[in-house]
Amino acid sequence: MIRLPETTQGRPSRFALRLMERQAAGGDRMLTTEDHDNMAAFEAQVDAVSALLAEEIAEIGAGRLEAVGDYHDSKADLLKRIELKLPVIEPFLSAAVETRPELREKIQRLRALVQQESALLDRMVEAMTAIVDEIARIRDRHSLNGLYEKSGRRLADNVATRVRIDKDL
Repeated sequence: MIRLPETTQGRPSRFALRLMERQAAGGDRMLTTEDHDNMAAFEAQVDAVSALLAEEIAEIGAGRLEAVGDYHDSKADLLKRIELKLPVIEPFLSAAVETRPELREKIQRLRALVQQESALLDRMVEAMTAIVDEIARIRDRHSLNGLYEKSGRRLADNVATRVRIDKDL
């Protein structure tokens, strides 16, 4: 059974009307060959992104953090392809057309992989920020910034701006 989407005013959406027209004209055949092809292409792209994310997560888990940058271009390309196909597929997903029930499961798996990868990358960013802050703190502590007396004791920061008057004149 197909649940047809409605607009906010309670009327059937344009997509729902299109599905009703197809059903009235062709009987049981609701999806065209092009619809099936689009869904298959979308599913293949979801599979490709899921495989790539799983591979990247495995690399991070194995400690090969330098490999993370290598995945960026491939991920961006695949995600762009998914975004381009999504408008064609989204009406079928929101209308609950059950021609490819495994597609919904794959999309849920992809969502879980994206969340897992995002959490790992966030932790990597936090760790790198902490490391950079600590290195900056150590460098500042061991630097020769500022003014020093002959004995090596650091003068106050505002000493250089004070006006000195020679009283022996």
